[in-house]
Order: sequence, then structure tokens, then C-alpha cells
Amino acid sequence: MKLLNTNSKQTIKQYNYRGMRLCKAKGNKPLEMRTLYLNKIINVVENAVEQYPRTFIVRVELRFPQSNLYDTDGVMKRFIESLKSQIDADIKRKRKFGKKTPSCYVRYVWAREIETSINHHYHMALFFNKDVYSCVGKFNNEANLSYRIKRAWCSALDLDMCEADGLIEFPSNHEYRLNKHGEDYGMVVENVFERLSYFAKVDTKVYGNRRRNFGYSLK
Repeated sequence: MKLLNTNSKQTIKQYNYRGMRLCKAKGNKPLEMRTLYLNKIINVVENAVEQYPRTFIVRVELRFPQSNLYDTDGVMKRFIESLKSQIDADIKRKRKFGKKTPSCYVRYVWAREIETSINHHYHMALFFNKDVYSCVGKFNNEANLSYRIKRAWCSALDLDMCEADGLIEFPSNHEYRLNKHGEDYGMVVENVFERLSYFAKVDTKVYGNRRRNFGYSLK
């Protein structure tokens, strides 16, 4: 395996990893990927379904306004803290009204990249208890998960909700539902891993500036 000179992290350039498909570049060519990142993605998926056998996964793109150059340090921490706070408040509110709402520990994986814009952007996957949240819904309803995600990103950037149009995008096929005891579990897990393996690619990331290019839930 090839080693990156910048930080001596192992990379691979192949079509499969640990028995699962990896996403490919244009022309059906393999991408160079960090094995550390691939392993962390697998760990987050495994931890999620271990706690919640029915897990809901959302792919989302988070961007910065083009008008200003943002300092990205700490922005993902603020985003996650805001989202978790909203989720906790929602569950407490539902329980207060007599609903037997289970817990929902939010897990995540993200990758920071830059291409042609002046700011970095983030590819992200969020993991929820499917027995609490099973779809993102539309931005215009405060009860929907999409609204909470948008609100968390606005909080992280110190923006009003009206200023965030276009900064949060749910790409095609952005929802995945895992059922650990379902017949299609293995197939869906492999589809999830193939999709999220894109986060581990070496290209379009900036190294050597002491800023994190990849983040994930620790438990």
C-alpha cells in the first residue's frame, strides 16, 4: 500500500475494502483512499446499529456563503452540538406530552474538501434512531429533521435562517434505513459503505495546515 508523505497514513487504490465495494471515480477507475478513514466509517456504522438496530442515515452537504472567507475551525463542533441540543429538546418535549419516545444519540461522519470555491465545504452523514426519526422532510416545517439540520448549520455560522438558502443540500438518494434484523441488511450496509467511502478519498483535501479533513463519532 502507498503511504502519504505528509502524514504517513496508509492509502489504497482499489475497488473493494474489507469485502465491500468502494465508490469509484469517473471512468470506473478506483480512487485513492485513506484506510484510516474507511475503518472509522465502518466503526460508526457498526456502533450505530449496535445501539439502534433500526438506524436512519442522512447524507447532507454543508457549505459556506461565498461572500466571505470563513474560519472553519470549530464549525463542525458547533454544528453537532446545536443539532444534538435540538434533538434532546424535541425528545424531552414529546415525553412531557406523554409519548414514549426512545433515546436518539446522534452519530456522524464528515469530510472537509475544497475545489473551486473560496471556502471549504463538508460532506456529511448523520445517524439517528429510526424509531425517532425516519425521514428528513421539508425545510419549511420546524418539526422536520431537515429544518433542525438547517438551524444547526445557521447556529454554527451565526446566520439567520433566511441567510442559509442553498447552504444545506440533500443530494440524490440521501436517505438510508438500516434494519439489523432485516433480510436486506447486508446489501444496504454495503450500499451505505460504498456511498460514504467517498469521504475517504485523498483528492480535493488539503494537508499540512493542521486542520482536520475528517471527523467522526467516537462512540
